[in-house]
Amino acid sequence: MKLALGSAQFGLDYGISNQQGQVDRQEVLRILQLAQQQKITLLDTAAVYGDSEKILGHLGLCEKFALVSKIPALSAQEKDVAVYIENSLKNLQITQLEAVLFHRVDDLISSPLKKVRFDNLITQKQQGMVKKIGVSVYTPQQLDYCFNHYPLDIVQLPFNLLDQRFLQTGWLDKLKKSAIEIHCRSLFLQGLFLMESTQLADYFHPYLPVLAKISQKAQTLNTSVLSLALALACQQSTIDKMIVGCCNKAQLQEIITAYQQAKKISADLTDLAYDDEQLLLPSFWPQG
Repeated sequence: MKLALGSAQFGLDYGISNQQGQVDRQEVLRILQLAQQQKITLLDTAAVYGDSEKILGHLGLCEKFALVSKIPALSAQEKDVAVYIENSLKNLQITQLEAVLFHRVDDLISSPLKKVRFDNLITQKQQGMVKKIGVSVYTPQQLDYCFNHYPLDIVQLPFNLLDQRFLQTGWLDKLKKSAIEIHCRSLFLQGLFLMESTQLADYFHPYLPVLAKISQKAQTLNTSVLSLALALACQQSTIDKMIVGCCNKAQLQEIITAYQQAKKISADLTDLAYDDEQLLLPSFWPQG
């Protein structure tokens, strides 16, 4: 099972296609129970996902999963990451994290404290607080810097039908050859692929022809857009985990069903690649 469960929606009103807002705690419990039944073994969370970690810990199922969390954006003077790991362990009510990533990669690139910060994370690994350490990146250039300066165990990166930058630049193969675990996120581009064109803000109108190609490809292959959105990552043996988010149990079941279909899709999907980061990176999208 390559699917992993993201938890941003558990603590925040997250995602461009999210019409429900933050997920109710009882619904989170139902989602986690289904995930466990379907052999999903990893939960991805972060301190900045509202009270997601506290909710997960309160529900008492964290010991059934491997937990990945992230160090939030650090202030200019901050170098000690231990307090964030301690808080995550306390909130999740566990004694060890599967992995911890730096959430803001610039904290490891542009800061004078970048080396001591990562060294402090290495210490946390040596002390057994965390099994694996790494970074969350947005661009191949960021990954290039981190790969060449830090001993990474794990990298989280965006990957989807349009955003194939890490495939095109050879990074997926390079990471795998270096025995670095790869987790991909943004498979649905925050749900953008699953929305009707009439639901989209004016900002996205210039990209409607690009998005239409995804629907056309799905029709050609006689499959759903949801399955197609999962298929490209399924095709990559280099990718270890595919992080997906959902707002209710029914959505997760739909994703799991689509995932089973996606594994059967062998068609070449590289022709859907698109290189405009104004679309690929939600940080460029208008707020709200």
